[in-house]
Amino acid sequence: MSKQNNIKDKIHFFKSRGFLLLIALIAFILLLTFFFGDSGILEIIKVRKQIAELTETVNRLQQEKEKLTAEIEELKNNPMALEKKAREELWLMKKNEKVVVIVRDKNNKEEEKNPKQKQPTNDTN
Repeated sequence: MSKQNNIKDKIHFFKSRGFLLLIALIAFILLLTFFFGDSGILEIIKVRKQIAELTETVNRLQQEKEKLTAEIEELKNNPMALEKKAREELWLMKKNEKVVVIVRDKNNKEEEKNPKQKQPTNDTN
């Protein structure tokens, strides 16, 4: 009879409010961990977004690297390209040349992007 009472007590415990509250509390904690934990859904979504942004940045930088590598090769192999770059970037000029700086009207939106243009001119006088 004591075994039957013991079994009935166990069954009664599983049907009690305390047990249901304990199960509900455990389920609530698991849900919070599932969504907000270190490996939760929200963290996974945030990390995936970060990975996508970093992948995009890597691709953009790789393209820029390829462009710059091609430009370096062009400057090494083509003296005219080297001269053009020196004239544009460093304002270098040959004898009998003058550098003319054109200041554009700031009201024009397109010209605001490049307010100063440097253009070497050949002066043979």
